[in-house]
Amino acid sequence: MLDRGLDFVFNRPVPRKVKTVARRSPQQKRAADTVEVLLDATEIELARRGFHKTTTNHIAQAAGVSIGTLYHYFPTKEALVAAVVERLWRGEVEAFARTAPAFADKPLREAIHDALRALCEHVASKSEVYRSWYVEASQLGDLGAGLAMSGQATAFVRAALEAAGPQVRVRDVGFASDLVVKTSLAMIRTGARDYEGALKDGTLARELADMIARYLLVDGSPP
Repeated sequence: MLDRGLDFVFNRPVPRKVKTVARRSPQQKRAADTVEVLLDATEIELARRGFHKTTTNHIAQAAGVSIGTLYHYFPTKEALVAAVVERLWRGEVEAFARTAPAFADKPLREAIHDALRALCEHVASKSEVYRSWYVEASQLGDLGAGLAMSGQATAFVRAALEAAGPQVRVRDVGFASDLVVKTSLAMIRTGARDYEGALKDGTLARELADMIARYLLVDGSPP
């Protein structure tokens, strides 16, 4: 009986690994435009149906392309969603980058709030897509690409903290920068699932900014 059980464990077929990478990167503008249309359609269907109920046929129909065209660029629904996720992450970095002048022109506490508000606004604008990904398909999205993008934000925060000098209470600025960036991203993405009202009305940005300022700054209390 034990031998038969072990035979079932070790000799059963290995599950097929789903492809999560695009077949090819677009080289021409027309191809790049087609990929963007496919990703837009994927976002629409994720927001409308959720990950599990969305099919590649739904996405192709929403994009106005044939299923053959879809498969020319993306082998699976998972590959499409992974590309959407990485586009969401790029949007986060771009939203953060737009607040860079605040770190030069405003008190650090206000600049932190501006950055978090921008991130919240980006996620809130696509909250249904974030929720579908975070709840149903959080395994999708290239971790290395995600870490590289969050690393850009971490480097910027570190430079801002080093420039702030005596205003900063943390000893290890590198660790603190990485911690606040990853904590902020995790909380704001979770906001699409658990705190949508607070995400959209600015409460989450304010509360998170207060928490982070108290951690980072000598006088992090609200004025």
